[in-house]
Amino acid sequence: MKSISGKIYIKVALAIAIGAIGTSLVTSVLLYINAVSSEQSKAQALIEQIGATIRSTASIALYVQDKELGQEIVQGLVINDLIAGAKLSDSVSLDVTFGVTSGNKGLIKTEIQHPFIPNQTIGELLIYPNRNYIQSIAKQNAVNDALLLLLYSAIVALFVSVFVHKLLTQPLQKLTASFLKIDPRNTETMRTLIHNENDEIGQMVQGINDLMGELKSTLENETDLRIQTQALESKFRLIFEQASAGICLIDADNMISASNPAFNNILPNSSDDTTFIQLFEHVDQLSSLLIRIRNEESVNHLSIDLKCKSLLGENKKWVHCLFSRVTTQRSEVRQSDTGAQGPLIEVIMYDVTERAEKEHKTRFEADHDALTHLKNRRAGEAEIENLLQTVSFLDLSLVVFMIDLDNFKPVNDNHGHDAGDRVLIEVGKRLQTVFDGKNEFCSRWGGDEFVAAYVVNEVNIDEIRALAQSTLDSLRYPIDLSDDVSCTIGGSIGVVIAPTHADNTKDLIACADKTMYRVKQNGRGHFEIFDPDWI
Repeated sequence: MKSISGKIYIKVALAIAIGAIGTSLVTSVLLYINAVSSEQSKAQALIEQIGATIRSTASIALYVQDKELGQEIVQGLVINDLIAGAKLSDSVSLDVTFGVTSGNKGLIKTEIQHPFIPNQTIGELLIYPNRNYIQSIAKQNAVNDALLLLLYSAIVALFVSVFVHKLLTQPLQKLTASFLKIDPRNTETMRTLIHNENDEIGQMVQGINDLMGELKSTLENETDLRIQTQALESKFRLIFEQASAGICLIDADNMISASNPAFNNILPNSSDDTTFIQLFEHVDQLSSLLIRIRNEESVNHLSIDLKCKSLLGENKKWVHCLFSRVTTQRSEVRQSDTGAQGPLIEVIMYDVTERAEKEHKTRFEADHDALTHLKNRRAGEAEIENLLQTVSFLDLSLVVFMIDLDNFKPVNDNHGHDAGDRVLIEVGKRLQTVFDGKNEFCSRWGGDEFVAAYVVNEVNIDEIRALAQSTLDSLRYPIDLSDDVSCTIGGSIGVVIAPTHADNTKDLIACADKTMYRVKQNGRGHFEIFDPDWI
């Protein structure tokens, strides 16, 4: 409970009474000085009354951080000739000033209390009196008011205290009591405040009622929205945690900022200090893809199959990933949570290892000979086509060997097709040993025919002859058919060079084939280089 002496109207009455008693003791000699002092006291009291009148309004302005209302308060104060300037501020962000606020002499400082929480100060109101005006009025009225000073002081002491209590402090007490009954957490307590008189307090009460109505509506809407949001959050969290697809968020540094259990099951090697791209092979390709998603506005979604890095002894794993750039609003929220700068990327992934292995096996079977595992004729033609484009673009040359095995038919006739298969497998291994470098390949063209090709910077006939002879020598080594049976075969090689002899696959193979048959007609077991004069 506040003491009686702490009430505003008691303070005002006491201040006026003290002023009246002091005035009555001043002698006529000091009448002039007394008149000036009296005028200043009255001005001070009036300013305090004005400050007390707008205290509640200032409290509301600070509470709702309404700068416009605060500006109206300080401007309303400075309209009074007794006030040179005013300043309303708090410790957060509101700071409103109007008029002349220099000098602290006579400064009236009023602490603004919280409208809902007693004894909690939320700001202050500073009122700077217009001392020049007060002194001029005092001098002007000093002589006229000297005789009436005692009577005036007594009347003011009586009536001001009554009127302040009746018209100001009593309504404010009722208004404060009504405020204390309001619980911001319970909108049912936000009832209309009653004040029938059409004065400043009545207008203030009306404004407060309007404000509370808007606040009540806002709180009710926010409560409904919060309930709906919590329900949606619960559903989405359940979907996120129980999803069979791996889901994660990648920040601007490619760090994984969030992931669900399915993601951790698919990629158990992920950790807090591991970037997303480090979990996969072909890091440069993945890094370029992420940069494209972040920087190209037209690209919002991209999908790709990625091969995961695996520890020693682990089976290779493939995942299909869908990358999506997070929209602006969601991105800002996520960035505030993670502290990262730049757009976030959502990743949804599925384990497609089984599918990828089947596709790889299917592609391998489609492009390779089932027996020797060398590329088949179709894949060989495509490889030659690619190499021709390379040599044409880089001004290089391509050497092609058309190889036909000698003495292969007797192996099949004498030892059976299984033995023949073993011979073809061994020949494939030997040719792969010879043509195993970059821009080199060998393929089984069909039956006992093979095609090998390699790129050279410059055509050196002696080197080509040496490689052809080395290839023939490798074919002549005996081949074991069983523990006690072996055979010896050979080969005939037709050599053609692109673009010297032909610049397309069809003509190049035709020239090589013609050269190889010429070798077979001339005794087999050797090689020849295509001569355009043969055509």
